[in-house]
Amino acid sequence: MQRINLFPNPVFAGPLTNTSWWGGANGTVRDNALHVTGHNGGYGFNVAVPFNVPLVLSMRVDASEDNVAGVMIMQTTDKPNVSNMVFSERLKRGISDVLCRFTIPSHGCRFEINPNGIRDLAVSNVLIERADTYDAGVGGGLPGFFTGDTMPLQ
Repeated sequence: MQRINLFPNPVFAGPLTNTSWWGGANGTVRDNALHVTGHNGGYGFNVAVPFNVPLVLSMRVDASEDNVAGVMIMQTTDKPNVSNMVFSERLKRGISDVLCRFTIPSHGCRFEINPNGIRDLAVSNVLIERADTYDAGVGGGLPGFFTGDTMPLQ
């Protein structure tokens, strides 16, 4: 099966499209990464994913401060302004390689960055892929089911 990145703009090329934000979050692109800042709110993308299929999220995050900002995968619902958190990770200062598995049962998926006052949070190399193709592509995948763990990519 062919590996397909479902994330709409994985290299953050050109002007960003189909983004949404709330509160004071703001995003800019430089150095092949999305840099998000702000005192509150969130900045992100809706991502078209298959429902009830295990997925993998991997990305590199460079945070300028400890335990302030976070990244989340949200399941959108049919109710305005109501979403369910599927994955959330607080970030440590420096570079972190984030890898997790998740499933969206229905409605939609949103990838969101919450800067929460951080000076600069840079996100790059974002991959959202079916777990079966990811596992085959990395030689058998990772043991266990990781949700919310930050671990080095293999």
